Amino acid sequence: MLFKLVCQPPIKSKEEEEEEEEEEEEAASLRHALRPFTFPFCRVIIIVMLLSQKLFSVGSLIRQLCTRTQLPVLTLFTKDPCPLCDDAKEALEPYKHRFELQEVDITLPENRVWFDRYRYDIPVFHLNGQFLMMHRVNSTLLERHLDKATATGQ
Repeated sequence: MLFKLVCQPPIKSKEEEEEEEEEEEEAASLRHALRPFTFPFCRVIIIVMLLSQKLFSVGSLIRQLCTRTQLPVLTLFTKDPCPLCDDAKEALEPYKHRFELQEVDITLPENRVWFDRYRYDIPVFHLNGQFLMMHRVNSTLLERHLDKATATGQ
């Protein structure tokens, strides 16, 4: 007697099939989004950094890579505690979609230069590496400089 062995894939539920299709679509989109990065090493670094720290799902990573334009960088020189800095961050809320906020704690040893320069003046703000304002948020000045930075693509 001869037996014929037939291998069939396990039966998947509709939900499992849909989930698998979504993952395949996301992977294909990710490959497409990373195409501008010519070096495979760059692709690996970006994917590992963002996904391993669970900062983004694959879908949101794709959206970030495909739609993100370069925003101006607003640097806030601060320390803890700093009630004026907290007030300044609140004042920045309406504008937060127009810049990338980078906070620098001047009390850290690696920021000694900034501590020596700004210890009595925080909060201090730089826009794209240039001094902008100190002590409080000047909305008019901020808007003018953000408009200029956006118009020039910096």
